[in-house]
Amino acid sequence: MRKLNRGIAASVLSLPLVLGATGVAAADSFEQHNAAAGPDGAASQSVQAGTDGSGNASYDQQQSVAGPDGAASQSTSASTGGDDDLLGLGILGL
Repeated sequence: MRKLNRGIAASVLSLPLVLGATGVAAADSFEQHNAAAGPDGAASQSVQAGTDGSGNASYDQQQSVAGPDGAASQSTSASTGGDDDLLGLGILGL
């Protein structure tokens, strides 16, 4: 009976770890686009973010608006390259 209780406890405790790992693995990209137009002008906004299996990540955000008094646009971009050799140990084969 004691072994059964331990098995049940281990299963219950490991479930959040399994679900958490699945959530992390599935979160590899995101895209959103919004646009609106009316008698006084138009606006557009987009966001894109993603990662790949090599540890690279990117983020792009753009906004544009146009109206009777003019137009404007704004963008933000960021990216990072994954580096598994942060300590410089690759030369040692580690």
